Amino acid sequence: MAFQYQILADQIAKKINSGEIQPNQKLSSLRCFTKNHNVSMTTAKSCYELLESQGLIFVKPKSGYFVRTTKEQINFPIHPEFGSHPRMITNLELQNEIQEASINQHRVHLGAIQLSPKLIPTQTLRRSLQRALKHSAPEDFLYSDKQGHIKLRQALSNHCAEDGIYIPEESIFITSGCMPALSTIIQMLTQVGDSVIVPMPNYNGQQLLLANLGRKIVETPASHTGIDLHRLERVMANSGAKICLLTANYQNPLGFCLTNDEKEQIAKLAAKYKCFIVEDDIYAECGHSLHRPLPIQYWDKEGYVFLCSSISKSLSPAYRIGWLCLPHQQEHLKEKLLSLLSIVNTPLQLGLADFINSRSYRAHLNQLRPTLMKQVEEYRQFIVKNFEGLDIKLTQPQGGYALWIQLPEKIDSLDIYKFAKEQGVNIVPGEVFGEDKRYSNFIRISAGYPLNIYICKALLTLKVWIKNTCY
Repeated sequence: MAFQYQILADQIAKKINSGEIQPNQKLSSLRCFTKNHNVSMTTAKSCYELLESQGLIFVKPKSGYFVRTTKEQINFPIHPEFGSHPRMITNLELQNEIQEASINQHRVHLGAIQLSPKLIPTQTLRRSLQRALKHSAPEDFLYSDKQGHIKLRQALSNHCAEDGIYIPEESIFITSGCMPALSTIIQMLTQVGDSVIVPMPNYNGQQLLLANLGRKIVETPASHTGIDLHRLERVMANSGAKICLLTANYQNPLGFCLTNDEKEQIAKLAAKYKCFIVEDDIYAECGHSLHRPLPIQYWDKEGYVFLCSSISKSLSPAYRIGWLCLPHQQEHLKEKLLSLLSIVNTPLQLGLADFINSRSYRAHLNQLRPTLMKQVEEYRQFIVKNFEGLDIKLTQPQGGYALWIQLPEKIDSLDIYKFAKEQGVNIVPGEVFGEDKRYSNFIRISAGYPLNIYICKALLTLKVWIKNTCY
């Protein structure tokens, strides 16, 4: 569970962000706060300190705590219009190159969406692994169940239940990460040459996956506010696609989180048009508030939503553990599903189960979420301040730690990508997030590392290049 000060801070943050508490408004004194909320002075101080670290409030000496004025804003990116029709992914060679370059650990980390090692509880993870091995049974060192170890499936089921998501352990299948989970379902439900509906711009790794599987894509528009549901319905009705691959919670690269009404509507559309939803929920636990948003799967009444996730973005990509959830209405697909799965490392499964059951994962998430919120906002404000005068537009993600930046029209994202690479900096060019070069003046950067002197220097180097190229 979250600490009391975090719960209170989250409640106040929502009131500030909604406008219920106005900029420059004075907050209750610490003494009044403790009385009004029936908490200790330590809890009150911790609550205000957390809000202050998030940039939402500030303290005036001898005057008290006040809400900050509205942060300096920058325009949101403009999203190009495009048609929706089945097509092959054409930039496969570039996709491969960018994917490989983004994980190069010898460059400044603005490429791959991954957490800084400083945000990973390595010591606690090590203890969980040691404890799990100490208490393991002899059969744990033999071939394991292809569905995944029962201890991990139980741990995940219980963990999700705490967030109001009820998934029976028998419906959970363990995979070697989220991408293998997506790949397994796509192969199970479609054939080579079939079409998959994908909101764009979209994570380039998913497009690379679809290209390697020989599937076509039907692109449908998305923006920083979410998915165009009217277009999505038309495409479901007319494209002949059997599945839709999407992220509802903190999509990469846009960072939006769909409302509960929108998620329910998508679940109903899936059932209406018999179009399966493959829901990549990998960022759901990386929100900028304490509460995990519900997945589309929560509203699925007829078994058309396959939920997939992993700990790669919320904990560590090195574990290579993910999972998929088989709707009970699709139980007849279990044998086919098992035939497509590979056995996942048993000791790592047991170590993660211990990490979850010992409450270490929950404690990690409670610390991670406000840290990510603060970190992402620091990146945004640095860019807003230091790129002033340049015609750029920037997302304000509701969760996750990807930033989608629209550069001046004169800029080619491949040119700035190559320049950054020469300077020892990783970024991802917008061209790999969709077809027809429609995002050729966009880039995506990762805010997974604390904003240090090297990252600041890298961003300023990019700014100088943009300025010299445009003016």
